Amino acid sequence: MKVSIFLLTLLSSLFAFENSMGTTGYGRVQTSLEDGKENVCFKAPGASTKYRLGNECETWLELAVFQDVKLENGITIHNQVRPIFYGVNEENVDLLRWGEIYSEISNIFDNSASLWVGRRYYKRFDSFISDYFFFDMSGTGAGVNNIDLGAVKLSYSYMFENLDPKTADGGDKVLYQSHDVRIDKELSHGLLTLFLNYMQLGDKSFTPTQNVASVDGYAAGLIYTDKKITQELFDMKGENISGIFYGEGAAKNAGTNSPYLQEALIDTILTNNSTIENSKTIRLINYNAFENDSFGIMSNIVYEQRDDAEFSNTKQNWFSVGVRPYWFVSQYVRFVLEAGYDNVDDITNDKTYALTKASTALEFAMAKGLSQRPVLRLFYTNASWSESAKGLVGTGFYADKTSGDNFGVQLEYWW
Repeated sequence: MKVSIFLLTLLSSLFAFENSMGTTGYGRVQTSLEDGKENVCFKAPGASTKYRLGNECETWLELAVFQDVKLENGITIHNQVRPIFYGVNEENVDLLRWGEIYSEISNIFDNSASLWVGRRYYKRFDSFISDYFFFDMSGTGAGVNNIDLGAVKLSYSYMFENLDPKTADGGDKVLYQSHDVRIDKELSHGLLTLFLNYMQLGDKSFTPTQNVASVDGYAAGLIYTDKKITQELFDMKGENISGIFYGEGAAKNAGTNSPYLQEALIDTILTNNSTIENSKTIRLINYNAFENDSFGIMSNIVYEQRDDAEFSNTKQNWFSVGVRPYWFVSQYVRFVLEAGYDNVDDITNDKTYALTKASTALEFAMAKGLSQRPVLRLFYTNASWSESAKGLVGTGFYADKTSGDNFGVQLEYWW
């Protein structure tokens, strides 16, 4: 597939009417101003994510390069590559993986539909304050986007991965594949998206004692992005995103597990002689981000039920709520607070874990706005957690404690 993308890029350049290139990306780096706390982060055991302001333990860098080629007949070809670099705070940053290598062809049928092939970020949704990609089926494959059917637009993607688990003998691989359908409906206030997904994990016998049984599964979801309600209620620009998702079997993570990067799942199946056949997840989420000239705010509410009892001996309910208000002191300075609470009810072990985290930060940016970057922030973070979570939060620095803090500097940039 990588060879075909390269050839498509080469041929499109030879016959180009217009040819332009550019970059896009994201980066962040954080350091603590207190010795021993460089890699301290506070996250509730079993929670899928954590509230991120002053609470990130890694350096992350994405450097994407793209090429837009316009042919004489109006067809446009977009080629993009995106390496991802990662490292624990204050340690070496190395290439983690290639996040994107794909080509997309537009204006073949009409002005909305496009065809794509390769590895790409695919129609993702995230809650920024917790860095939670609650709807993410990115990966390797091919698809068609935004077929105009009149009342709705239809998108379809096929994604697959030949997984090579670390614990398997013999060098064989397991096929994991996904069929993803999105139906978008424009409404007076925003966009309603129906998500339908079928996934299949193939069977594979590595040795007489190492076997993966074939499992299929499905997921479905409904997500609504309202872009006018904050303007009407508060006279502030922004959006409100609400979603509900369900998944079971091979699609057990309900819209957050494409076949991409699933080697660890296969390793767990082989190591524990387990299955994902009866695994299931249900997730509800609401996320806000809106602002005016002097004030802005983000909020996040998540409730998730996860049953992985036969796979990883995990059965739990997770509730999370958080808020991040901004005060724009001037064009270049803003004051930020963030408060987040996570509660995980571990049904398997009859335990409940709770964590409360609060941060404050002074930020320096080039312009006003919640999304304006680059930003340099000086932060202070404080967290406390339940006795049941002692030894499970932070690093060994907090092994015998139920509270902690951190003070440091972070630089964040996207373009």
